[in-house]
Amino acid sequence: MRTDVHSHILYGVDDGAKNRKESLLMLDAARECGLERIVATPHYIRAWKDRQEARRVFAELAPEAGKRGISLVLGSEFSIREFESDRIGFIKNELCFEDSNALLLELGKYTTLEEAQDAIYPLQRHDISIIIAHPERNVYFQKERDYFKEFLFMGCTLQLSAECLLLPAVNPRRRAAKRMLSAKAYRFIASDAHSAEDYKTFAILKQKYRF
Repeated sequence: MRTDVHSHILYGVDDGAKNRKESLLMLDAARECGLERIVATPHYIRAWKDRQEARRVFAELAPEAGKRGISLVLGSEFSIREFESDRIGFIKNELCFEDSNALLLELGKYTTLEEAQDAIYPLQRHDISIIIAHPERNVYFQKERDYFKEFLFMGCTLQLSAECLLLPAVNPRRRAAKRMLSAKAYRFIASDAHSAEDYKTFAILKQKYRF
């Protein structure tokens, strides 16, 4: 099944789709990409996000996705800065992809390996499968050629946000992404779409890079 595991398609809950019309345009553009399944991954930042609103918008859009032949799944993009060990139950029950135990985990630009391990290992001990969102944005992935192997060794999977392939060739994000693509380090190549235009761009990149 052709799946997008990272999309900000739920309107009004984060920096993605601004309104219902934009969400529907995103669904139309995703259908043109040939996608059959989209994981809606609104940012979860406890201080300023309402998870209940995300659930309401998801319930509204899921039937619209179905009309277009797309299965819409609710997940989240969870910032490592939000990790607290006493909230793992909440993370597992509320923020993982609803049809699995997968969690899309966003590292900070300067998150170190040790900081990542402090969150990842406790989550894994609770049977949560970690997908690292766009690791090419982290400076250590950019600077150290084999840094990604540390995360693969931990049992994480890696997700490329395809839009970085449009950056200039000398951009460190693009260089890191191309290196990891060559090494077949990525398990997922996602849109990280925030608008219908992002899905149109994703369609072009899918054709160019054959993913």
